[in-house]
Amino acid sequence: MSRLRWAVQSDHWAPSPSEFELLLSLLPEGERNACTRFTQVQDRKRAVVSRLLQRAAAAATLGLPHSAVLVERTRGGKPYVANKDSRPQHAPNWNYSVSHEGDYVILASEPVAICGCDVAAPQQVRRSRGEPLADFFRSFQRQLTASEWASIRAAGTSDAAQEEQFRKLWSLKEAFVKATGEGLGFELGNAEFIITGRTATVSVKGEPRPDWTFHLHELGNGHWVSVARAPPSAVVDAWGGFTATFQKTSFAPGEWQAQLLAPEPPFVTLSVADLLPEGQRGAYEAAGGELF
Repeated sequence: MSRLRWAVQSDHWAPSPSEFELLLSLLPEGERNACTRFTQVQDRKRAVVSRLLQRAAAAATLGLPHSAVLVERTRGGKPYVANKDSRPQHAPNWNYSVSHEGDYVILASEPVAICGCDVAAPQQVRRSRGEPLADFFRSFQRQLTASEWASIRAAGTSDAAQEEQFRKLWSLKEAFVKATGEGLGFELGNAEFIITGRTATVSVKGEPRPDWTFHLHELGNGHWVSVARAPPSAVVDAWGGFTATFQKTSFAPGEWQAQLLAPEPPFVTLSVADLLPEGQRGAYEAAGGELF
């Protein structure tokens, strides 16, 4: 239960006003305000689902009551559970990462390694506007390396094949940044990825990093997800709150490798109702929510 891979397909979820208000009421005031400041309905939905995912994951893994979960963020914006002494022995560094784009809101977590995840949706906006693929790629020229651009060209002659390879690489770079928590301060072109099947390796500024590993997952409708497992030393945490939750930062020979090689679970698709505390499901149904 400590290595979670959860996804909610939020795009077609159409909550009633009373249903949405009930879900908002389950969040602390600061998180409610963060959700309602969005003007677009889709953005509000994703924000609420993301925060419910975080609380449900912490409740399931750490045994915390849903309402007691304290979520804070690093200076770079990486969320983490800040409850003191909450990590169990089998998950001494339990942490998670969230992402949303297109149809999905996702969460991945790790018991020891630092987790980063990202979902990349098909470039539907570009296609609808008729923008040539070459022009779209040109705007990202500096964010990918020469080797990565070569892998995109080698993926096939069709736009679909090249765009899919781009999505994989882009999600890997975002997962890398979300693991470290560095945010916009990291130049994405400094991380170069080599994809082999459903896994990938990274070099940073030309130096291979065998202490990282990456897994790729394909969700529905062309969405690609990357999940990073990183060493605790990779975290950038200026305020120190996130790293203060770590209970294991040194490893015996072979111990870290075991974390990198642990089986990668598939993503499980959940409903919004699955994210609620057990005692709130009746009220959710009464507000118009679907339990199944």
